[in-house]
Amino acid sequence: MHEQATRCAEVALDAPTTERRQLFSYLVPAHLADQVQERQLVWAPLKDELRVGIVVRLTTELPPFPLRPLHAVVEPTFRLAPWQWELVEWLSEETLCTLFEAASPFLPPGITQRTATVLQLRDSATVDLDTLTPLQRRLVQLLQERGPITLEAARRALNRSLTTVVERLVAAGIIERTARVQAQPSAVRRYVQLVAGPPPSDGASAQRAQAVLRDWEAAHPGQPMPWQTFHQMTRLTLSATRELAKAGVLRLIELPPLPVGTSTHVTSIPTLSPAQAEAWRAIHAALSRQEFAGFLLHGVTGSGKTELYLRATAECLRQGRQAIILVPEIALTSHIVERFASRFPGHVVVFHSGLRPSERWASWHAVARGEAPIVVGPRSALFVPVQQLGLIVIDEEHDAAYKQESVPRYHARAVAQQLAQRHHAVLLLGSATPDVTTRYAAEIGELHLLRLPERVGPVVLHRRQAQPVATSLPLPQTTIVDMRLELQRGNRSLFSTQLQQAIARALAAHEQAIVLLNRRGLATVVQCRACGAVLECPACETPLVYHADLRRLICHRCGLRRSPLGRCPRCRHGTLGYYGAGTERVERELARLFPAARILRWDQDVVRQAGDVERLVRLVQQHAVDIVVGTQMVAKGFDFPLVSTVGIVNADTQLYLPDYRAGERTFQLLTQVAGRAGRKTPGAHVIIQTYTPDHYAIQAASQHDYERFYTEELAFRKRHRYPPFCRLVRLVYRHSGRTRLPAVS
Repeated sequence: MHEQATRCAEVALDAPTTERRQLFSYLVPAHLADQVQERQLVWAPLKDELRVGIVVRLTTELPPFPLRPLHAVVEPTFRLAPWQWELVEWLSEETLCTLFEAASPFLPPGITQRTATVLQLRDSATVDLDTLTPLQRRLVQLLQERGPITLEAARRALNRSLTTVVERLVAAGIIERTARVQAQPSAVRRYVQLVAGPPPSDGASAQRAQAVLRDWEAAHPGQPMPWQTFHQMTRLTLSATRELAKAGVLRLIELPPLPVGTSTHVTSIPTLSPAQAEAWRAIHAALSRQEFAGFLLHGVTGSGKTELYLRATAECLRQGRQAIILVPEIALTSHIVERFASRFPGHVVVFHSGLRPSERWASWHAVARGEAPIVVGPRSALFVPVQQLGLIVIDEEHDAAYKQESVPRYHARAVAQQLAQRHHAVLLLGSATPDVTTRYAAEIGELHLLRLPERVGPVVLHRRQAQPVATSLPLPQTTIVDMRLELQRGNRSLFSTQLQQAIARALAAHEQAIVLLNRRGLATVVQCRACGAVLECPACETPLVYHADLRRLICHRCGLRRSPLGRCPRCRHGTLGYYGAGTERVERELARLFPAARILRWDQDVVRQAGDVERLVRLVQQHAVDIVVGTQMVAKGFDFPLVSTVGIVNADTQLYLPDYRAGERTFQLLTQVAGRAGRKTPGAHVIIQTYTPDHYAIQAASQHDYERFYTEELAFRKRHRYPPFCRLVRLVYRHSGRTRLPAVS
């Protein structure tokens, strides 16, 4: 015991440090000697407050200076698994952050926000009340009567602060003080499931429960039974069900609720197209080997990538393993959750920052208990405490939202690969417009490339073989409109004649249209509407960006600033366009042209006010609107069956932003928004309005030709030594003193 009492814990604290690997040393007190382990979450004093930290090392070598003792272990006890700590160390090195910052995504949600100090008598303590002060005696007697209570409750009961009283009783070994995370109650979905090889039971309740569950399993293989259905058929109460679960007769599963409106109606499994079947054979073989394998599933919009995600998940469940399904943004979770909840009722939880704290807590612990084998969410879902991971899916893997902008600044693709390798799991990246670096990784053999070149259409009966066969749908017809010619014809509207006619045809056919405004914030490109010239910086030939709030043209590369120009420096015409028209202006113009149309504006302002993307999705799907006006938010993975027309107001805006990925982002956005049209029926039409119709990104997008775009973009990247032929690092220096910042950096 003496050796344990003098151990030193080196702790990575949740505190600002000057060194990334800085550790703080603390004495492990005797009453915590059997509780503190490496990779454990603890509370430690720092100056006058308690900080949460992770024990990195335990050693018997004490430093030559006095140490403060650890305060307590965090309760409920949490300890990182060895593979999690390996990932923490990798993440710290990869993103240049501290060990605690790298570990923070793995920690239980709200670990530092919902904690309470709990006091209780030590089991081994023998208390001589005569040796205590009156206030110490009153506190000990309170604990003897009530058992463990929070410090706040003790203060209220005794009407004292108890600060020094608690410290002295802890030091004397009479009481112990722990910091416990207080779980908030959450609504739950309950299911019951027959356990494998249940113990024999003579009880009537147990026999009735087993008979009902066996019948359910025979009719619904692999699906747990909703508790309400179980209750109706057995008349067993919830407390009786819990007793049977304790006895090992059945398994009681408690999961947090799914998003409001999510349908869990079990759907039929569709027939695969030949391309899907070929891709599935490769994925299934990799899952069967239970070894790490990475796949890039490159499929055009509507080609049935999600069905392959579902089948891969089903195989994981069959093997007793878990699956993580990532989507770029919270707004997309409801669509994908419904697909998975319908196929796997009782197995799916959602995890993201938009949930209530109690729901995040419940989801996290459902995964930790092994009750939720399928987790759906954005990038933060990667860090849930899975035990037997078999599959990670990253849908729309090209999306910039997979890059974390705050510490730790990780990319979900890189973390997912590390995670999959440590679990011998399959990594499945899906996209209609893969990131150039991802596609290059497939080209050089780091990933296996799977292709789905056609849209999946309705299933028909084969004439000769009398079997269902999946047919294909054509991609939408795409037209490029040169807006310079529109201007020469006297059309100064935001919309070309062709786009106006296409919208009118869609409305007449009782179909829907999407009008995309390709714009980012207040940053606006300046382009001549007569000759198509874009204003560039005279020093570095980077497109100048107009900032309306500053009323300045700014070069984002060298910092040059100049006042706005009145005439084009190339053709001398006064036709310079400051392309920053907002969605409100587009909405007003459409309302003027189509007064009878029901128009929905879908941008960040509307989402922020409404706070419910699912409501907007339902409005479109229920045909409560005719025209959707939106930014790139409407291009991300939504399935709107009645959309037959898509118009892009100005395809050039993002093309000339000072970013080496501008061409790629433009191609991806145009292709993705075009993919919203004609997903259920042929005859869809896409109109791309542009002042630079010959740019390879616009030409390739109009022809749905990823290979053409990839070839030209890769040549551009190689010529200028951009990724994937190098790695770029952005270093940001911050300092409280403005004058000292240049010296520090």
